[in-house]
Amino acid sequence: MRRILFFLITVVFFSASACKEAHLISNKTYRQRVESAFAERQQLASGRKEQLFSVFNRKLNTSQVEALEFLFAFMPLSDLADYKGEFFLDNANIALITRKESLWGDKIPEEIFLHYVLPCRVNNENLDSFRIIFRNEIFERIKGLGMGDAALEINHWCHEKVAYQPSDIRTSGPVSTILSARGRCGEESTFTVSALRTAGIPARQVYTPRWAHTDDNHAWVEVWIDGKWHYMGACEPEPVLDLGWFTEPARRAMLIHTKSFGGWYGNENEINRYRNYSVINNLANYALTKRIYVKVIDEQELPVKDAIVEYQLYNYAEFYPLAAVSTNENGISSFETGLGDLLIWARKGDSFNYRKISVPETDTLILKIRSSAKGTWSEDLDLNVPPVLTAFEGPPQDLVEKNEKRLKSENDLRQEYIDSWIKHEDAEAFARLLNIDPVLTGNIIARSMGNYKTIVSFLKHTHANDRELALSLLNILSEKDLRDIREHVLSDQLANVRNPFKINVKEELFVNYVLNPRVSNEMLVGFREYLIKALPEELKTDAIKDPQLIISFINNSVRISEEENYYETPLSPIGVNELKVTDSKSRAIYFVAICRCLGIPSRLEPGSNIPQYFFDSKWNDVWFNDEKVKVEEKGYLKLLSSETNPVPEYYIHFTVARFENGRYNTLEYDFSKKITDFSNELILAPGHYLIVTGNRISDSKILSNISFFDLSPGQHLSAEIKLRKDIPDNEIKGAINLARLRDLITVNDRPNTIDFSKGVLLAWIDPEKEPSKHFLNDLPGLKTEFDAWGGNFIFLIADSLNSNYISNLHEFSDLPSIITSVNIKNINALDKIWISGTKPDLSYPLIILSDKDGNVLFRSSGYRIGIAEQILKTLRRL
Repeated sequence: MRRILFFLITVVFFSASACKEAHLISNKTYRQRVESAFAERQQLASGRKEQLFSVFNRKLNTSQVEALEFLFAFMPLSDLADYKGEFFLDNANIALITRKESLWGDKIPEEIFLHYVLPCRVNNENLDSFRIIFRNEIFERIKGLGMGDAALEINHWCHEKVAYQPSDIRTSGPVSTILSARGRCGEESTFTVSALRTAGIPARQVYTPRWAHTDDNHAWVEVWIDGKWHYMGACEPEPVLDLGWFTEPARRAMLIHTKSFGGWYGNENEINRYRNYSVINNLANYALTKRIYVKVIDEQELPVKDAIVEYQLYNYAEFYPLAAVSTNENGISSFETGLGDLLIWARKGDSFNYRKISVPETDTLILKIRSSAKGTWSEDLDLNVPPVLTAFEGPPQDLVEKNEKRLKSENDLRQEYIDSWIKHEDAEAFARLLNIDPVLTGNIIARSMGNYKTIVSFLKHTHANDRELALSLLNILSEKDLRDIREHVLSDQLANVRNPFKINVKEELFVNYVLNPRVSNEMLVGFREYLIKALPEELKTDAIKDPQLIISFINNSVRISEEENYYETPLSPIGVNELKVTDSKSRAIYFVAICRCLGIPSRLEPGSNIPQYFFDSKWNDVWFNDEKVKVEEKGYLKLLSSETNPVPEYYIHFTVARFENGRYNTLEYDFSKKITDFSNELILAPGHYLIVTGNRISDSKILSNISFFDLSPGQHLSAEIKLRKDIPDNEIKGAINLARLRDLITVNDRPNTIDFSKGVLLAWIDPEKEPSKHFLNDLPGLKTEFDAWGGNFIFLIADSLNSNYISNLHEFSDLPSIITSVNIKNINALDKIWISGTKPDLSYPLIILSDKDGNVLFRSSGYRIGIAEQILKTLRRL
């Protein structure tokens, strides 16, 4: 009904304005560029000509035509492959209507509208009909408000719907994010940008791809208000613009950037300019910056043109390229960044060189690239991050308190929605009616959150004989998949699963690599019935005996175009089959999907992501025509470590990378996988490898090591993972008065009898905000060691931040055993208990560890990942 109403409104609006043939793109030169790019896209996407371009056969006015041409001209392959022209017309119509009807539409410059209102894609999310579904609700919410107040109000609306919760890297669409009432920062910011654009307010997602001072990244929102870009935390409303918990961390960042959709049209500081988009460097709006220059020369000391210079930052135990900027004819590359340390990596072909630099001390670095990556060598790197600066003053206290009351009310509204989800006992009762495992079913339905109706309906409509298999299918899905998968996708996977090799349907091989619809981070679609019908009959028959035929089929039918899929959202298998143009990752997913449709176990190999199929009792690598076939015989690497303080974990303390095309690419093993869990040798392609280790000894210094080695065919090699140690810091950071602390803390309005004999850890937290949630999520993994310590954890939460479900901390499981959660009237209680030493800033979370005498042994203020591990390091030294 809502869609029909929208259609009628659209018809009336555009019929009334049909006589107004004003150009949406008034700049004639740019319009011609768009038209030329659009014509090229029609050729590129000729495999889906009808699905995409038949929409132009409708009676469209000039603005509609130019809006669609602009979108099609620059959109990534994933959008050309997986959506229809009508979808983009519906979204463009809303943008055009809103521009006419909103109070600020005529104030928005053409280039700002095109790049930051018209596109429905924000980053790498699955697109959905968010604008169509929620436009009226959002407009009712901001009726009569000016542009800035409307932006703030929309963020409150977003907070009512969604709160922060970490999850996997796949980005759910805005509607799915609302359905589950939670999302990581990338999903919150995608959702908030979508809401702002729905209201006709220019908005963009900005992010630091990696922080300098801690192992993490973050995304937030910038809004264009009356000629200027401002920022705000997505789903984290503040009383004013240009304020967020990340304000201070952003001042220590080495890069904050955004992608600008479409051909370049503006005057901002771009890092790279491509045909379909530009990468904009926003850092100078947040932090002190400096532009550095790198000159690349060859072994004859001549400048190297078109060398790629990567400006790499240590984070997640790897050196991550913040930016890759090519050299000009003089061999010069430049980059504006923050005042910390970077590893500069220059490469062309297989030739490379690197150097660690301190940005404040560097103007121009000269790097001579060489052609050899062979040999064994190791180098220690001491890395510094930008310093902490004096904090900005916040807004007036009365605005803060008013905003906090609103946040509490919005938390309650969101919780009402969450409470409406099916109860665990009702889910188990439903399972008993279907005669299936109630515990497993209850857990699956609980993990599906707001999407529980889809899961219930799927199980209900599945034949009784197939329900055990249906449970296996659901159980293999991630929590996020359960939260946004559609019933027709599940039904397609179940109804069309094949098992020609008669594998036991309960075996891991069948469940994970035949039944499982998830290959990587692609959008899940019902691809089995489609592919089974679309594939040549001869291939479906013969590939069972020779899976190599699938490789030949793909080589002959699919073309690769890496640069066209610039948001790196994989195409679905159906999209690849229809478009016939894809990127190499989507092609690998397509191969795996075809194999699974035919009942051939297949996967992307853990670590390298090389597509493989299981045949003749072993996993076989897949290489396509445009790829260099690797040596068939593998090498073997055994990871060892005697470290116990801490036990090294992947992506936290170490990573392994393989050399390809002048750089080392990190192997993708599970995040935080302990070295002790690498029990078997890694089976790797022979080549040149790098192990990176790192030990964050504070939020300002890192002790890292990079070790290079060769792995030959058939070789069995061992590598010792050893973390560099810091000099123990036994300095007393100050002192707190435990007697005053005892007087401050009350339980049920009576003096507290907390035992301080083993020390105490005080944590001022705001459980509503992401930094505190990171700290709380760190604790369960170290619960055993904290319980062995036996000291008391005291969480202090200001009354203004509290609502019942938050103060009980029940959404955080497996916290240390000895915990007291206290609501305090005055969040400035630190003034009453701090008696000596430099008092830390009160920035959430504020963590103070003291011994039984009140001596402060550790303190941390503000956003930082890994605080719990740093606390344990201190405790182990006692």
